[in-house]
Amino acid sequence: MTDTNALLVVLFAAILGRLITLPKTMAAATRLLSTPAAPLLFGAITAVFMAWLFGGLNQVANIHDEAAYLLQARIYASGHWVAPGLPLPEFFEQYHVFVTPILTPKYPPGHAMLLVPGIWLGLPGLMPVLLVGICGALTFALARRLTNPWIGLFTWLLWLTAIETLAFLPTYLSETTTSALWMLGWLALARWLEDDRPKWLNLLAFAIGLGFLTRPVTMLVFALPVAVVVLVRIAKRKGWRELIQPFGVGFVFLGIWCLWCQRTTGSPFRAPYGLYSRYYFPDDVMGFGLTGLQPLRHLNPDMVLFNDFVQSLHKDYTLASLPSQLWGRLVAIAANMWATRALFLPLAVLGLVTTSRAVWLAVGTAALLVLAYLSVGHGVMWTVYYVESVPVLAFVSVLGWWRLSSVIANRRLEWPLANIPATTPNAVFALIVSGLLLMPYTTRAAPYVAGKKDYGRAYQHDFRSMLQLIPDEHSMVFIRYSHAHSPHQSLVTNAPDLAKARVWTVYDLGEENVRLMKLDPHRKPYLFDEEQRILAPLDSAGVPHYEHVIHEPGDRF
Repeated sequence: MTDTNALLVVLFAAILGRLITLPKTMAAATRLLSTPAAPLLFGAITAVFMAWLFGGLNQVANIHDEAAYLLQARIYASGHWVAPGLPLPEFFEQYHVFVTPILTPKYPPGHAMLLVPGIWLGLPGLMPVLLVGICGALTFALARRLTNPWIGLFTWLLWLTAIETLAFLPTYLSETTTSALWMLGWLALARWLEDDRPKWLNLLAFAIGLGFLTRPVTMLVFALPVAVVVLVRIAKRKGWRELIQPFGVGFVFLGIWCLWCQRTTGSPFRAPYGLYSRYYFPDDVMGFGLTGLQPLRHLNPDMVLFNDFVQSLHKDYTLASLPSQLWGRLVAIAANMWATRALFLPLAVLGLVTTSRAVWLAVGTAALLVLAYLSVGHGVMWTVYYVESVPVLAFVSVLGWWRLSSVIANRRLEWPLANIPATTPNAVFALIVSGLLLMPYTTRAAPYVAGKKDYGRAYQHDFRSMLQLIPDEHSMVFIRYSHAHSPHQSLVTNAPDLAKARVWTVYDLGEENVRLMKLDPHRKPYLFDEEQRILAPLDSAGVPHYEHVIHEPGDRF
């Protein structure tokens, strides 16, 4: 369906709504969407859909960041903040992870903490899927609360089928947590503005605090506009004592942050994120241009390639390039939301210019998120930093859709424009008809992204499947990358307890491999040759025996 045809569908359905109303049926459907159980239903649908898109609840980590978060969660699941450092760390170097003198990822602890229940159950994908399900439930619930159930329904649908949601949320990335916390925080704020009950302000503080433990910059962006709204309201009635409990909640999370810093860097005031950059990739920091610093640790050839990539990003990322960078990012964000359904872009503009202050708060926060991450050099299409704002884009799109349908179906333009048009049988019928007819158009990005994600996981999945074919109880696999290997796809990952790990995946360092083999002579050594896509057993001198190789399953590596 073309965009022109999609517009014709909306207009046809709106005109049809002038002729057919079915008031009893539309009222019953509206009541059904207004029940307390409706958000739970949409949350469950979201979780099931995301589990399918994720490829199951025991999926491999596809990129460096995901592998680091899983390692961090496994360390926490063992009851520790950090794990012991690894012997001969040059073999075990893992992206975004300190391997000596302790083993710990660089990331803040909030997201990994939430992953722990899934680790305990042997289903690491469980918590990301549940978190996205919560985000879906809250997206519907909040949109419904601010407007009506039908805007809530289609806001949820447009959010769920946006390319950015499909690509970045069924993963182990921390944006799954902050996406849910943004929606939880906004819902808590809306409820507090309605009845001033302290529990909503405490829930808002909880969302901000846990979000700060997860992605500090993202949650600071969320907190600033919210703080203005809360403080203005508190100041008007001089109710400063109402902030005691929320601040108490915030200080608890601040204490957890300081404890995490103390256990990882030795100082409660120094986080490991920047320290990792200084040791490994000095230019992978906030700011513009290159730092001119060299890594404090010796980088293996794979990490040298990654460092070259980081430098290529930051070299031309200067203050002078900000306008073009901003424009490129805005285009990428818009493309991920509207490229496959361009009709909704002008509808979003219509919704934006005829909306209320509450919606402008959300839109302003989304804009602030884009501005905040201008301090970070990243690829234009790497829009994961902005995934928390997708519900906002979906919401304003549906607002415009509802307004256009209502004006035509009801034969009147309601005033003032900031008010949401009434939920009449005419408008509901028009939206339902257009929504059903546009379903293939609205959701057509889903199968494309699903296929792309499955293809992207094949590299990691097939390697892990090959490891399962190793007959030995304990082994070590030296990984020899091909000349065409991408540094964005690392096969080296670590376990919190080296002694209990069934397989060590380590870098191939040639003749130096014997040193690691002597460290644990009971482990059977293998060489993974990426060029030939085989596992070859090694003798005591580190020489591979190609007559007894293990081939990859399915020949799809």
